[in-house]
Amino acid sequence: MNVKSIFALISLFMLASAFKEGPKDLIKLKKAFTSKYAYVPSGSVSIEGKANEVGAFYMFRTEVSNFEYTEFLNDLKDEALKERYSVKSENWTKGLKHGEPYSKHYHTHPAYQNYPVVNVTSESAKAYCEWLTEKYASMDIGLPDDMRIVFRLPTGTEWVRAANGEALSSYSWGTGYLRNTDGIYLANFNAIGSEHIHRNPETGEFVIIPPTAKTGKPGHLDDLADVTAPVDGYAAHGFGLRQMNGNVAEILADSDQAAGGSWRSPGYDIRNESLMAFEGASPEVGFRPIAILTKKNKQAERN
Repeated sequence: MNVKSIFALISLFMLASAFKEGPKDLIKLKKAFTSKYAYVPSGSVSIEGKANEVGAFYMFRTEVSNFEYTEFLNDLKDEALKERYSVKSENWTKGLKHGEPYSKHYHTHPAYQNYPVVNVTSESAKAYCEWLTEKYASMDIGLPDDMRIVFRLPTGTEWVRAANGEALSSYSWGTGYLRNTDGIYLANFNAIGSEHIHRNPETGEFVIIPPTAKTGKPGHLDDLADVTAPVDGYAAHGFGLRQMNGNVAEILADSDQAAGGSWRSPGYDIRNESLMAFEGASPEVGFRPIAILTKKNKQAERN
């Protein structure tokens, strides 16, 4: 075998080893953690034509559920804080004609334990992330001794990176279509039909005609939900994340925006890059934390 052949074999071996090792920024954590949190590798994401580099992180595979948020509230010893971070159930009745039953049962009835928590403030969502950071500080999830894990809300760029997966498409399932090949909706959103769209003859603009008893109620065809759907109600896509599009919009780190659209949004407004103003606790908005692995602060540990 000549020298050139030997170098070729060495190169192939090194390449195969690299694939076997996986991403350089991946630390193997225990299944008890990775079954709940999906790994999002570092990469680039283009938003409005501008490329943005994003570091690696982990993300809740689902939106935070009522059950998970209740765990947080029950763990609080300070009654004042518990009241401060409690869900604003009364918001179900604001602008929602059939919201009264949800205000009474959605956050407390066992049937809704696995549904996304909504009607929380950005302050409450951030407090939940801080609670998770403290909770995981004493748990063995397979981290190296010199590292710790910190939970927080995602930035807009991080959220889009997670929603995109490795595909460049409108939705997290990798296509620009809202239905699969069997005609079934792939997300929970307000599926307004063509019978509710009208062109204004004076302006030429398209407008939505509110449903009536005659025209029917949009958003309740075959998307498997009335308002919200269970947090694991639709298939996982991309990096193993569920319902990045629709169901509930998700609070971002900058606090005044939520991403991904909700059960009340039309199909165009649940795209990966869809943003909506977040002005306070809403039945359309929940949240999904991310987790960052960082080096421990040795000075802080000594103190």
